[in-house]
Amino acid sequence: MPTPYEAPLAMMRLALDQARTGDTDGALETDAVLEAAARFARDVLSPLNSAGDATSSQLTAARGVVTPEGFGEAYRRFCADGWTALSVPQELGGQGLSVLLGAAVTEIWGGANLAFAMCPESAAGAIEALRLHAPAAIRERYIPPLVSGRWAAAMDLTEPQSGSDLSTLRTMARPDGQSWLLTGRKIFISWGDHDLAENIVHLVLARTPGAPPGLKGISLFVVPKRLPGERGLAPNDIQALSLEHKMGIRASPTCVMALGEGGGARGWLVGPQHGGMACLFTMMNQMRLGVGLHSTGVAERAWQLARAYAQERLQGRDSAGAQRPIVEHADVRRMLLTMKTLTHAARCLAYTAAAALDIQAERRAALLTPLVKAWCSDVAVEVASLGVQVHGGMGYMDDSEISQVYRDARIGPIFEGTNFIQAQDLLGRKVIRDDGAALEQLLGEMEHAAHRLRDHRGSRSAVELATLAASLLSEVSLLRRAARRLIHSHGAQPDLASAVAYPFLQWLAVVAGGWQWALTALQALEHEPADDSAGALVLGARFYATHILPRARAHAAAVEGGADVVASARPAQL
Repeated sequence: MPTPYEAPLAMMRLALDQARTGDTDGALETDAVLEAAARFARDVLSPLNSAGDATSSQLTAARGVVTPEGFGEAYRRFCADGWTALSVPQELGGQGLSVLLGAAVTEIWGGANLAFAMCPESAAGAIEALRLHAPAAIRERYIPPLVSGRWAAAMDLTEPQSGSDLSTLRTMARPDGQSWLLTGRKIFISWGDHDLAENIVHLVLARTPGAPPGLKGISLFVVPKRLPGERGLAPNDIQALSLEHKMGIRASPTCVMALGEGGGARGWLVGPQHGGMACLFTMMNQMRLGVGLHSTGVAERAWQLARAYAQERLQGRDSAGAQRPIVEHADVRRMLLTMKTLTHAARCLAYTAAAALDIQAERRAALLTPLVKAWCSDVAVEVASLGVQVHGGMGYMDDSEISQVYRDARIGPIFEGTNFIQAQDLLGRKVIRDDGAALEQLLGEMEHAAHRLRDHRGSRSAVELATLAASLLSEVSLLRRAARRLIHSHGAQPDLASAVAYPFLQWLAVVAGGWQWALTALQALEHEPADDSAGALVLGARFYATHILPRARAHAAAVEGGADVVASARPAQL
């Protein structure tokens, strides 16, 4: 049996220190929260992970969706310990801790049990949407039980004919006094029904009679599974028709939801009529950052499993004829270093985005959110795949946890808008539409870190890191020029951005990872030689410089010369 997930507290503290722009939480308070979360993840959530994958959630005629054994008790303990309210403002009944600290805890949940972690993350997105957009009566009724965890939440967006194209939604909401009656069908609704909480608050996108076509005609509604009233909770006309059978996150019930089969599911408008998309993006941005953090946790778990296996698995012999563990093999070391350095770069980048939310640096947060969602989830897939490779044939077996981690990781690039949608958002809205202002600020910070690393004196390690500093400065300069070309050519070539958006995101992300490792290396140099772990950090920075950062050249080539071949490809040629 594999050992339970252990939160990487030392690396997380490093990432928190890098991301902080002020004293958002005291050191003692941060340590106490992280250590408590680590214990809960190790002792409660991690042991349920493989069992939940094996049994999955089930839809029953008598009880609705039933989650795997142990999930209900874990959720009750999760709520009782106050984890649902960690970063919620105090005026809403939460603990009011920083978004940054909440981000670190979110990573821990994803690493221990991704299927479970998705449930409270949906509630966090719903709380934020209701806080910012709902009328006072809705906020007062729905936010307190969501904060306590007594009620859960789900986002009901996708329909069979729409996929990611929400402009084709058909779910209808018709006025009925002070509320609305909704009819329609939604698919791929994560945690759309379950037995963990006494009620589930659905946030549903729908059209109203006479609404304009397309995205401009969409409104957002709160539709509870059970209607709150003076006599308690009464059933609403919304139910799960079936559960999807998925390759991963099997304990998380992904539902087909029917609204209004008995005449109409009662709901209330959130935000202005036909203003649903603006309200939606409040939820989506919260959830996209959550996907990046959960994916980072999954990548961390893959590395932990691979490293433990490599230290135990004997194969080959040394010069004396004794068997040696495969961790001593050069290519296994390469794979483990790739996994470790990518995971820590993703962690640092995600924490930096969370820190921007704490100081309400909206432009910075908007730029980083699609980058975090897409790149961290891609990193998780790559790292999990390498984890399978380290395990060899054992990694391909169903009873090996690394195979589950690989399957679980694969949902990240699809969740909450595919990674190409994130790339379009990054390049089209956050770079071109912004005329590169937020990007230029980010690139300037990367240059500053590279100069600090290049100019550091007084140790052999600083000399060894010269490659990272030089490569980072070169890539920042090339990225700046490429971005300016894309901004200037967009008016004449509007399709260019779509053709190169994904490699542009990957290019920027790989360079941003180098920036984060430069900051980590600077922390290591400040503690060297007193801190024995400094050598491992310097090694990680050197490895990123020589094995990961060179990927930027391939992405740059695609951005600078690969648009025409994509744009000219005809469907028959694919």
